[in-house]
Amino acid sequence: MSDSEKDIHAMAAQYLDLWQKQLASQSSEKMIEETMKATNLYRDQMGEMMSTFDTPEKMQNWMGQWAESWKAQFENATGQDEPASTGAAPSASASDNNQHDVDELTRRIAALEERVLFLESKLKD
Repeated sequence: MSDSEKDIHAMAAQYLDLWQKQLASQSSEKMIEETMKATNLYRDQMGEMMSTFDTPEKMQNWMGQWAESWKAQFENATGQDEPASTGAAPSASASDNNQHDVDELTRRIAALEERVLFLESKLKD
């Protein structure tokens, strides 16, 4: 595994750890349990995904497609918080301000992409 891949894996692990801490501090026990199940599913999917990327371009392309997929789901108001392929039951109703959430996710993904590109450029020097 190259240093670039190790950095990406470390950054992804750090992001998930911070995300889990934030959710735990703001949620009930039932919500934490549901979130941990989703997080474990997400972790497994991310592991599979990360093993398929051998270039930064492939990762950036996937992140863009992923963001567009989630944006389309929110815009279509499917009423599901997760894609149907997970087999999860729909949770409580979504917030009334879905577009703000989608915009925030898109902004965060773009910031992560910039950070990955910055870290990779430092490795090439």
